Amino acid sequence: MKNFAIYYSYKEIGDVVIILFDNAKNATSSIRKNRVSVIYHNDEIIGYNIFDIKDIIKIKSEGMIYFPSNVLVSIINSVLQNEKLETLEYKTSSGYLIAQVGDIKPIDNEKFLLSLFINNDICHSVVKNCSLKTGDKVVIVQEGTFLNNGEMFKETNYENIKINAHVCTGVELGITNIDGILSLDNDSVIGDDFFLLEEK
Repeated sequence: MKNFAIYYSYKEIGDVVIILFDNAKNATSSIRKNRVSVIYHNDEIIGYNIFDIKDIIKIKSEGMIYFPSNVLVSIINSVLQNEKLETLEYKTSSGYLIAQVGDIKPIDNEKFLLSLFINNDICHSVVKNCSLKTGDKVVIVQEGTFLNNGEMFKETNYENIKINAHVCTGVELGITNIDGILSLDNDSVIGDDFFLLEEK
């Protein structure tokens, strides 16, 4: 499975790893296979719940695991293989990338259309109550990346402009309880993965 999101919160839901493939479809049934519950929408698998994971690995995260390590994915895949279920692909990127703000155009009293530069590409986003300025660096997601509320970002259109980026708030990045778009330090590198862990 290529696009997926992994959640774990022992405090909120207990010792279960939740894996989402498609949050836009409602669960219609589930089948329990030992420690794995397979969630279906009709005949399509839309997620897995893996129970008693702390018997296998200790997970310190609370909430969305933005960039799961190869070790965690390997352990999950081992559990899935034991039940003859389709495994996850290893992630090379979290999907949360650093972009630079270009043009800012007001749409109405609270919405703004942003042009964003990422590597050699320009993308667009609509944001509310914008306090950003041209040159600021922010974290964005694009098509197919899950947000921490379980929703997958999908492209839309606004007046014939493709809205193909979502600018993340600090809450969405899991680093603050104060809502509002997170503006990064100037030394942040455009195009870098915000959650990339450098091996030393």
